[in-house]
Amino acid sequence: TAIYFHAALGQIPIKYVVKHWINESSVGVKEGDSFFFNDPFYCGVHGGDMGLAVPVFYEGKLLCFTGAVVHSGENGATEPGGTPSSSRSRYDEGFLIPPIKIGENYALKEDLMTMLAGAVRDPRTLVLDIKARLAACRIAQRRIIDLAKKKGPDFFVGALRNIMIETSKAARKKVSELPDGIFRHPVFMDTVGPVSALIKLNVEVEKKGETLKLKLKDSSPMIPDRPLNTYFQGIIGLTMVYLCGWFFHDLPATNALLDVLEWEFPENTMVNASGDVPTAQAPFPQVAYSHGIFQIGARLTYCFDALRAVASWYTGFGFTVYGGFNQYGEPMADISPEMNATGCGARPDMDGVDTAGSFFATMSDCSDVETTESDRPFVYLFRNFFQNHGPGKYRGGNGTGYGLVVHGVPLTFVGTLGFGSKFPASTGVFGGYAATTSAVHAIRKSSLEQLWKDSSEAIPTSLLELEQVKPLDGLAQMNQITTLFAPYEQGDAIFVAGGGGCGYGDVLERDPELVVKDVKAKTITKWQAANIYRVVYDEKNFRVDEEGTQKIRDEERAERLRLGKPYKEFEKEWLQKRPPAEILTYYGNYPNPSEAPPAGT
Repeated sequence: TAIYFHAALGQIPIKYVVKHWINESSVGVKEGDSFFFNDPFYCGVHGGDMGLAVPVFYEGKLLCFTGAVVHSGENGATEPGGTPSSSRSRYDEGFLIPPIKIGENYALKEDLMTMLAGAVRDPRTLVLDIKARLAACRIAQRRIIDLAKKKGPDFFVGALRNIMIETSKAARKKVSELPDGIFRHPVFMDTVGPVSALIKLNVEVEKKGETLKLKLKDSSPMIPDRPLNTYFQGIIGLTMVYLCGWFFHDLPATNALLDVLEWEFPENTMVNASGDVPTAQAPFPQVAYSHGIFQIGARLTYCFDALRAVASWYTGFGFTVYGGFNQYGEPMADISPEMNATGCGARPDMDGVDTAGSFFATMSDCSDVETTESDRPFVYLFRNFFQNHGPGKYRGGNGTGYGLVVHGVPLTFVGTLGFGSKFPASTGVFGGYAATTSAVHAIRKSSLEQLWKDSSEAIPTSLLELEQVKPLDGLAQMNQITTLFAPYEQGDAIFVAGGGGCGYGDVLERDPELVVKDVKAKTITKWQAANIYRVVYDEKNFRVDEEGTQKIRDEERAERLRLGKPYKEFEKEWLQKRPPAEILTYYGNYPNPSEAPPAGT
């Protein structure tokens, strides 16, 4: 799935095995062994991401390891899905296992597999996931051995080493061609578990010579009893997402790319977790940080290769988590796949791609609704494009809007995860606008069951129809994007707006013909065309009024100049403002979290 951060962080548990277990008589590393791990201290992400590694021997000599890491839907935490919002310490987050030997003699150890299966709500899926990882590792192992037989083990090891050396040289050379300087982009989050609260990640990159130094000084403090903390190695892993997939797109995706990085993460901050603090939702600050890296990367690379200076994809997640029994009476606990259908950020010469995938898993796929419905107690009312992209000279790609209806069971438990409800999770670049905010719309005791029986035309087929044209009867609730698990009965529905990509460039520079084309395709609304893009057109034949468009765009530019003010004047006013105290609980000292509060406060 091209999850580059797992590839980068996967070296840590393997190095642990080499350091601690090879010469440990009670463990050892032998041909046919396999090692399992999911403790984020060793893997860098969170307990839901589990890995398996296999040593590769040739003629009795250890050549390397193969590994497979991917999210599993259940690890026995206080909530199903592996990402509990209610977690108050690491002991609420299910099993967190450092690298252990889970297999010998080319077979998994049934006693350990039984132990793991007994610790989770959905043992069947967990066991199948572990076996799938092992199968992938064994295939890679066989291919390596075949190559060693054909070319010799020294050739294989030398080839790997040469790739690392040459990749490091090329990466350093490419970085050296970027302008030196300090680049900053503060990122703000609006959600701490189920609570609305303000958080700051002060993303800073110092580019000097052949190196990029990552700094997060003046970020919000570590939160002792909320799951939004991350280990610093997870931050490094998300940096590799941008480096492998964007800046170093023309180089092999290896850990040699780490040679260009240095880092400085302050102690006692949420980006450098320690002790027993919970980290189940570490992916949230990690992807928020990566948004800052994308913004900095666009500015860094614009003078080097303007076509690589792109707007951010959506980073706020926005998906459902669920647990209970499916329509066949089997236990199940998992997350929905819509995080893999977000909008791509706009490019310097074209719009972003609709439902392109996930920026951190660039070859991932959002499975068909029928796949989910086949063994999950839900029916999709709809899943299609939603008008949630960021406008700009080039607009971001649209994300998804979808509705799930509980079906085939009397009761199940559902929650949602993400951030970006009070203000956007991802912002545009070079004047482009942010993607829209996200929310959850739940309808209890909905009228859907009867509407289906009647084959009614009143059934909504999109989020826009639900909100504006075909509202459903029932008890409606609007919530922020992260909601705690709650019981949902048959016929209850939950609607989620996934995220769109961000915009690139000034909206007033967008080709009016593209604006009208989007209106015709219902990608944007008539209101957006008139009030954001300032385009005049004939609503019957969709012909642009070029003279009228130019006139109102000139008026808009004049209004911008009228409203503008010198930065010092703006700053003086801005510094007098302060968010409400109730949302600063986890922020640290405002506006600079690392500074001591004024005396007497």
